[in-house]
Amino acid sequence: MSKSKVIVVPCFEYDEEKVYLSVKRGIDALGGIEQFVNINDKILVKPNFLSPGDNSRAVTTNPTVTKAVLRILNEAGCRNVKYGDSPGHGSCKDVAATAGPLESEAYGATLADMSSEVLFPYEDGITCKEFYFTKEVVESDVIINVCKMKTHALERITGAVKNLYGLICGFRKGAGHVKYPNDTIFARMLCDIHRCVNCKLHIMDGIVAMEGNGPGSGTPINMNVLLFSNDPVAMDTVFCYLIDLNPQLVPTNSQGAATGIGNIEEDEIEIVIAEDTGCVTVSKDELFEKFGNAKYDVARQKPKKSFLQCFSIVMTKFSKRPYIKKADCVKCGVCVKHCPVPGKAISFANGKDNAPVYDYRKCIRCYCCQEMCPKHAISVRGK
Repeated sequence: MSKSKVIVVPCFEYDEEKVYLSVKRGIDALGGIEQFVNINDKILVKPNFLSPGDNSRAVTTNPTVTKAVLRILNEAGCRNVKYGDSPGHGSCKDVAATAGPLESEAYGATLADMSSEVLFPYEDGITCKEFYFTKEVVESDVIINVCKMKTHALERITGAVKNLYGLICGFRKGAGHVKYPNDTIFARMLCDIHRCVNCKLHIMDGIVAMEGNGPGSGTPINMNVLLFSNDPVAMDTVFCYLIDLNPQLVPTNSQGAATGIGNIEEDEIEIVIAEDTGCVTVSKDELFEKFGNAKYDVARQKPKKSFLQCFSIVMTKFSKRPYIKKADCVKCGVCVKHCPVPGKAISFANGKDNAPVYDYRKCIRCYCCQEMCPKHAISVRGK
């Protein structure tokens, strides 16, 4: 593949006008919005709407970033614009009420419903031959991916590649974790999504990112950057550079490069810092010196392979697993509801007056429970 360009724009607060100018600077550094859309295109802007909640928790794409994209599209004359996501918990409308621009403030764009599914055959799929996309995905000409800089229990990070999983109807997501039960296979399925939809532009909100117990229960951390690229793998690789994480350890990166959706090698990526004084190309070390954080809380250990992997009972005992912090659990049952395993790997086996319990013999380590917990009462531990 040709060399991929990733634009890094410093931005230190969610002031609407400052974010707009920063987003415009980043898109202009890639050649302008006209490089990615035509004014008559049906455009879907896809933020990260994981679940309803307070924007200060850094769970979702900040609305100022989404609104900046919608404003730029409106200024370019684009009139067929929708925005939305299919969250794993709650509806698109529910999340947009707290984590997205209201329709009256959306610069002519309308909020997508994202709840009706359409079966989309994909014969060229490497891992997946069909998807149940929301109808807005099938109806769109171009998708703009506005993702969030976060950690992820299964894939280490969630960024540009992972964010397109939200194109699938929310109630289907748990079943996807059963069908694609480990980080590598799941990553290859995500790559198939990128290969079959027309996602032209990727923008990452890293002004305030999330570290630790992501993607829904981590800790907000200032990273003070916005990233822009037409290559989702290169963008996520630059995210890794910023947090001193080997990009090859991220399955969505390694599988993304292997399946041809983007570049991961250092010499295949051009990093450009765009400030109001101009643009300058930098190395990954120069980028890290300016914006990096070596203490960013993310899983850095290399995966270990041994004969234990041949024995599922032993691995169940020693592998990473979700667990409930009982003091924080309110017994709402969201984790039980979203467990995709037939027969449930987590249940109210001790009654609904007590916290749910796991059957680790059934658990497939998809971490849907941890991702969906509204009280951040589930974490992941183990090797």
